[in-house]
Amino acid sequence: MKQVTFAEESQWVESLRSGDAKGFEKIYNHYWAKLFSIAYNYTRSRETAQEILQEVFVSIWLKRTTLPEQLNLKGYLYQAIRHKIYDHYDKQVVREQYAVNKALHEPVMANTTEQQVAFDELNTLLDQQIEVLPETTRKVFILSRMHGFTIPEISREIQMPVKTVEYHLSKALKFLRYSLADLLILIFIVQF
Repeated sequence: MKQVTFAEESQWVESLRSGDAKGFEKIYNHYWAKLFSIAYNYTRSRETAQEILQEVFVSIWLKRTTLPEQLNLKGYLYQAIRHKIYDHYDKQVVREQYAVNKALHEPVMANTTEQQVAFDELNTLLDQQIEVLPETTRKVFILSRMHGFTIPEISREIQMPVKTVEYHLSKALKFLRYSLADLLILIFIVQF
């Protein structure tokens, strides 16, 4: 990546702020490869990395009139890509939680013996994997997913900071997602 001076970047930002597509194009051309590399290193997916970059650059264009005059462009872009990567993972966790909850709680239309056995195996394995979790992580997971407590409610219940509760819940979901992934795939294949 060619070195650019702060003055050059300031001109690009000023051009962008005034709605000139050339300023946007210079920012895009200069930072695209580095930002793509960061996104790809986290996601390991070219498509996902490109989607994240597209979101970052669309956001910059839409917010162009509100960008500060003395903007550290490189820092701003790196922070923007980091936030979009976090958003991507948050959305992914929500989709996976939805799939697991749907698989566990939705009644099976054609309740065959094979499906019932697979469902029972999943519940047994889920219970076994929950028991493997460290005590605090297990308690947070059970309060959240089995008793329907919100994170602030869990925080009050077990007298733990909200961020710590979020950490334990994230840890539990990540562990369960990886430990049960193969069985979930088999269950979905059996159902369809």
